[in-house]
Amino acid sequence: MMSLSDQQLKSLSALWAGLPDHIRLQLLAAAGEKGRLAETLIILEQSRSLDALPSGLRHPVFQNLADVTGLNTDPPTHSRFTDEILSSFAAETDLKALVSPSNSSDPDAIQAWRSKAAELVAGLTAKAENDKSLRLRLVDAAGTDFPSLIEDVACLLTHDQKLTEALMPFDEIIGDFTPELVSTARDAYEDICNDVPEAGLWFLKILTARLSKTAQIFRVVEKIGRRSDDALVSKTDLADVGDLVLANADFYAGQFDRAPSTIAEADAAGYALEEFAKISVGMTREFGIRKDGRWGKKLFATRAKASNALDQFFKQFEKDFARALPQVAKGHRGLAKAGSMPSEDRIQKTEAELRFLALATEWASQAAVGSAQKHAADHVRQEMDDSARAFLEILRAAEGEGAENASDALALIVRYMHAFMDDQNADLIQRRSVAVQANAA
Repeated sequence: MMSLSDQQLKSLSALWAGLPDHIRLQLLAAAGEKGRLAETLIILEQSRSLDALPSGLRHPVFQNLADVTGLNTDPPTHSRFTDEILSSFAAETDLKALVSPSNSSDPDAIQAWRSKAAELVAGLTAKAENDKSLRLRLVDAAGTDFPSLIEDVACLLTHDQKLTEALMPFDEIIGDFTPELVSTARDAYEDICNDVPEAGLWFLKILTARLSKTAQIFRVVEKIGRRSDDALVSKTDLADVGDLVLANADFYAGQFDRAPSTIAEADAAGYALEEFAKISVGMTREFGIRKDGRWGKKLFATRAKASNALDQFFKQFEKDFARALPQVAKGHRGLAKAGSMPSEDRIQKTEAELRFLALATEWASQAAVGSAQKHAADHVRQEMDDSARAFLEILRAAEGEGAENASDALALIVRYMHAFMDDQNADLIQRRSVAVQANAA
């Protein structure tokens, strides 16, 4: 790979860290695994991941929990633990006094070190039963479910060596769960279950977190369960994996159940809709989800909730959009002129809603609201076109302040078109507006 100077690496790292997660994942997947670009992006991602480690994870004993540690705003696959939770466990057990091995390449020494940490963390549950103050601190940091979290941390630390070996064939980000990788995962899972069965489920959960297409985890669930539907599999320990994927679907469905107020919120809602659609459709494509099965009932209930929220949004926005456009009024001798303009608050909210409406184009049909989305999109597109034609006509005949008002109205329509991701029409209206004003001059 072409070497980068410190300054180049610093600049590229800052740019890379500022990209949204889904954009970084798409770029990594597009670059592949070989070549200068792929190597550079991998270096940037590794650097970003290290810099982004929360303080709890920066204690080296917890770094093997990175795949399943995140923020409360991350999907459940990536946030079983949080910085606050791990920092609390570290503080309450005084892990700073636990000296890390001098030889970091010795897996047995590393495992012994993490096993000792597991003992210390696991002991918190018993201590909290007799120490009210400790219990209150743990509840404050980790919630009333803290004993379960403690158990999970202890399990991951205790079986780190086995899990690390099992995960070695898998990239930190798995773009496609190929048949070869699925078979490798099935074999690794069965080996773990034979040796340390309590760690088997964590192997699958970590794999789920690494998958770019979350629902592809059902490919290995099918191989392990030797069933292609949820009639029996969802009644076994593998049910936890399906429940985790469903929790992700429910998480994303909650990100677009209300109208966005800013472009940033709209972009986030659009991404959430995309991820929801991929999981929802992916589950039914990857596995035989039965409507009367455990997973089927949850999935179809979540789909219904999401579809209802989207349907209401599209219909309400279609109804309200006309009031967000600049108005045409009667002027001198009955001639049309530019009338009142919407408030800036309404403009910003409308921009956000237009952006989400546009972003929903590709995924609305997979969320069972394709017709409502298309009807709303066609309606607002026609409203903007009609409004643009009207104000271009006004601009041709207007002078002075009247011309300025018409120009402002056209600028707002152009702004709306850009928010709607209709850049071609926006540029056309902008050019026509400029041409009309130039001819008038």
